[in-house]
Amino acid sequence: MSTLQYLREILTKQITTLQNSSGEDKKTLESEPYHNLQKSSVLLESRCFNDPQLQDKKCRQILSKLIYLINQGEKFNDQESLSLFFGITKLFSSNNVDLRRMIYLMIKEFKDENSMYVVISCLAKDITSKNDLFRINALRTLPYVLDQSNLVQLDRYLKNAILEKSQPISSAALIAGLQIFRISPDFIRKWTNEVADRLNSKYPQNSFHALLLLHEIKSNDKVTFTKILTGLTKETLVPIANMQVIRFIREILNTDDLDQQYEKLFTEYLLRQIHKSQEIVIFEACKALCDLKSLSNKDLQPLVQVVTVFLQSSNVINKFVALKILNRLIQNPIRRSLISTTQIEPLIQDSNKSLSSLAVSILLKVCQESNIEKLLGQIFEYLNDMSDEFKIDVIRSVKALVKNSPSKWKPIINFLQLTFKCEASQEFKKYSIEICEFIIHEIPEAREHAIMALADYIEDCQHSSLQLSVLSILNREAAKKQCPTRAIRIVNNRLHLEDAEIRAAAVGVLGKFLLHYPNEKNNLLELLSAAALDPDEEVRNRSRFYISESAAPKEENAPLQIEELDAIEAYLQQNIQEIQQSNEDVLSLEKIMAYAEQNKGKIKKTEVLQDLVEEELIQTHESESGFETYKKLFKESTIFCDYGVLRKSSRAQNLTDSKCEYLVTVVKHFFDNHIILEYKVKNTLDNVTLSDVSLELTIKNVNLQFERIVPAKSIQPQCASNILVGLQFNPSLRLVSSNIQSILTFTVNENGTTYQDEYQTEDFTITYSDFFLPIQWFKKFQTEWESLKSQEMSATYQLDYKNTDIAIKELVKHFGFQVCDNSDQIQPQNKFHTLLLSGKYLDVKNAFVICQIGFQQNIGCVLKIKCKSEDDNLSTNIVETLG
Repeated sequence: MSTLQYLREILTKQITTLQNSSGEDKKTLESEPYHNLQKSSVLLESRCFNDPQLQDKKCRQILSKLIYLINQGEKFNDQESLSLFFGITKLFSSNNVDLRRMIYLMIKEFKDENSMYVVISCLAKDITSKNDLFRINALRTLPYVLDQSNLVQLDRYLKNAILEKSQPISSAALIAGLQIFRISPDFIRKWTNEVADRLNSKYPQNSFHALLLLHEIKSNDKVTFTKILTGLTKETLVPIANMQVIRFIREILNTDDLDQQYEKLFTEYLLRQIHKSQEIVIFEACKALCDLKSLSNKDLQPLVQVVTVFLQSSNVINKFVALKILNRLIQNPIRRSLISTTQIEPLIQDSNKSLSSLAVSILLKVCQESNIEKLLGQIFEYLNDMSDEFKIDVIRSVKALVKNSPSKWKPIINFLQLTFKCEASQEFKKYSIEICEFIIHEIPEAREHAIMALADYIEDCQHSSLQLSVLSILNREAAKKQCPTRAIRIVNNRLHLEDAEIRAAAVGVLGKFLLHYPNEKNNLLELLSAAALDPDEEVRNRSRFYISESAAPKEENAPLQIEELDAIEAYLQQNIQEIQQSNEDVLSLEKIMAYAEQNKGKIKKTEVLQDLVEEELIQTHESESGFETYKKLFKESTIFCDYGVLRKSSRAQNLTDSKCEYLVTVVKHFFDNHIILEYKVKNTLDNVTLSDVSLELTIKNVNLQFERIVPAKSIQPQCASNILVGLQFNPSLRLVSSNIQSILTFTVNENGTTYQDEYQTEDFTITYSDFFLPIQWFKKFQTEWESLKSQEMSATYQLDYKNTDIAIKELVKHFGFQVCDNSDQIQPQNKFHTLLLSGKYLDVKNAFVICQIGFQQNIGCVLKIKCKSEDDNLSTNIVETLG
């Protein structure tokens, strides 16, 4: 009987013994028999642990109550803990099996570090007991109470337990070894021979646990472990151990530079495993083969055949795993030709929605253009029954479909219009809007239909943030004179039906129409004049601004376009001598553009952000001169000049492993209200060119919003380029922190074959400390604090730090400030510790922090923080970062 079953039995007995309970009281007691349990009464009952004649049943019930109190968050003071702990250890004198189980469970939940030597002595006695149940549970409990000082005295007992003929005892010892390895790796490494001996055990659990422990022991010796795996590939192992061998082989093949002999041996082994009779072995081998890039499509055909057989299985789990493997396989576009849709299409109508959703996602990635319209219709029929997670996966696959089949934009836009009307999460609708925006930018002939699909959506949209996103797109397209005037009516409706923020955005769109669509000027002036009487000040100001702009006289000489500047440069280079010698007007723009028309295709085009994409700017500049270089470049950039002055740049952070095919690093550049993320992408592959390299970002903070992106147009083999992403944070905040997820999207040109692909990098975080520079003051901290005449902000927090020393280190790391006056040195005699910190916000404003840290064993870490800076809002934000 397991401990969980035993606890359940005790609770059942407690319920059956309840008397004179009726109505609602009885229902409460039946659902929670310890509902009114008091700590004081349980502690009083626990005195029976010291009786000469122990009552096993009563002791078990009291231990159950204690475990309940601990799990409810009840705290015991030092005296109560010590009394309880020694009382529990006296229970070892009883040989009752059920009571002993409760004692082990209680020891795991309730530890007193100062008295563990008593428990270890009792557990050592149980490990050598003749009762197997005592031995097994003692071995399982031992890692929870061990430390470095008492490992040696138990070494012999643990080794003997590993070599026991009894499978449960041996497995318990191996699992204990896995847990002790985290405490003392060197101690466990001495068990190599004993652990290796259990690899060939006839018991499946023994082989599995021995293999796991051996992997940990040899974690720093990959060569030896590779040889061990080589030997195991020739052995007949139990399925669970065989599965683990496959996992370790996949790990080595994907991370290490192997000798070709080993690589061939392991690959052949994996291909043999897909024909085994055990399903767990087959599936694990298939997953491992999917990740191998060295195999050709012909080598993987047996894998696809095996997986297809499972698709016809009556077992739902087998079908789902088979689909997951196919989905994993087609992440590499080269493998998509291996998949036949005939076996997957019937699964769209499967009653299990997880199966049907995954089948839809796969079909969208591999379907032919001729079947797109039919497939999208089938998908929409089942879309409402899918979970939000699968809906998002489906819509992402639709985006890949747009990239692969741009000529089929009509059925895709129709599908997106239907998704706007279905019941789904805000995130799902956001992805649909992004796909429409992608179509607007990438497929010119579909622009008008996509814009009108978005415009129609905001008529019924209930999410303000999504309406603002759509209005932003309409604003941008209206400024380019590419927005259909039919959208004016829909945008104008926002002025009468929505809140002030959306009305202001709608006025912005109408203003762009007014400035760029002269045929609609009279109607738009009438609409904006009505908006100028709006109760909201922002709406009124925007309306009046656009009305005044439309009335202002037009500039006689419009600014030159980039193409015209290119033509002038080429014309000057070609005719420099003639221009110097001639007195005629040879520099007229008409003559230059006529020259450009004659030499169309020969004139070198200027990249707008070429100065920001040069190779030397991708490198991390840690010196002052490097920072000044960035500062100058961003100031002169036509894209980011409106961000103001660059205040601070971070060090480069790696987002990929050094052995990956694409190496990605990121540098964070901070401005007053903006952040620019500079991604450096290096293509390490030969014969592969990347083009249209962009990013899809997921930002986990509503106060930080994506604003603009400058993609890399092309990355040649063994070359690097960068992508610049502009973010804007809430102007009312001085500090913001957020986790950022990044997915690279690009077009791959490999030996004449072109396809769309994406590559997910590691997540990174914009932290509060990124905004600050540590500043060391020559004066005393108190002098600087008192000289700063600003408002003092303060707050009190309870933190989850285990001691004062850890709290100091974590607070310094959290703020990124400089420790002042050696205040990080702890004085043991003080009841609380005072930490003094100073820093400079974006290298502009000084900030000072005083942290008073108190620590008590029964309460934990308590912090009172006080802050002063040259900006009261900044002081408030600094204090609130710990909330």
